[in-house]
Amino acid sequence: MRLALTLTLLLGIPVQAGLRIQSTAVAMVTDAQGECRLGEGSTPVAITSEVGAGVPLRLKAGARLTLLVYGSGEEVRLAGPGTFSLDGKGLVSGPPAGIGRAQGPGLSLKDSLKPGGLAQASLVMRGPFDIEVEEPSQPTVRTVRPRFRWVPVKGATSYQFRLRKAGGDTLVAVTTQEPALSLPEGLELQPGSKYQWDLSTDLPGLRVLRSEGDLEALDEARGQFLDRLREAAPNSFSHRLVYAATLHVYGLLAEAKVEWRILASQRPEDAMLQAFAR
Repeated sequence: MRLALTLTLLLGIPVQAGLRIQSTAVAMVTDAQGECRLGEGSTPVAITSEVGAGVPLRLKAGARLTLLVYGSGEEVRLAGPGTFSLDGKGLVSGPPAGIGRAQGPGLSLKDSLKPGGLAQASLVMRGPFDIEVEEPSQPTVRTVRPRFRWVPVKGATSYQFRLRKAGGDTLVAVTTQEPALSLPEGLELQPGSKYQWDLSTDLPGLRVLRSEGDLEALDEARGQFLDRLREAAPNSFSHRLVYAATLHVYGLLAEAKVEWRILASQRPEDAMLQAFAR
């Protein structure tokens, strides 16, 4: 049902009663070169595609495919020509000469690296953005005392800023004449907790400009997780993609974009990577 849920959340396609999903995603494509097709038809395999249990992967001669198995974090490398498939545990069947295994980042990534997760993460920063906010540049920050900074608005004499717990109490409500502010002394974000901020200014005779967004301080466990992925990133294209995708899902979008651009430069033909790199 995860595929059906992804379609419902991202595309607004209702899941009909009795709809049966024939396979459960067990891996994600972390590298693809040459002609690789997914399923019985002619659907091309793309980087970040999910691969379901029992779904055939058809590789032409010279094609190469790297998969990250969700449950184990292990990498599976396939080489064409041949038709391959994975079972529910990520075990591969197909021409033995075309199957290889490599050490992945060594982490179980079952719930965090679905393409649906990537798409939803890109929507975390909410709008409208009438005021250009420069800091924070991403919805997740690595400090419990972030600084806020924005581009001055011509004609504005003051700005109203508010920070509140997601769906809860207001923590900061101030008016400032400067295009920047820091949290009051003694106030820190709780790592892992969700916050919302908004910024506005009134241009007399014109309109009120407003920007808003979500905010979260990275917790220690996820920080350590990212450190391990960062260390592995230079080892291979696949490892770097896992690092970029995890940064993206965690809401560290500015950091992720640096990695996406490196990846996109190495696979300029991949439309998904080019989209993430923009």
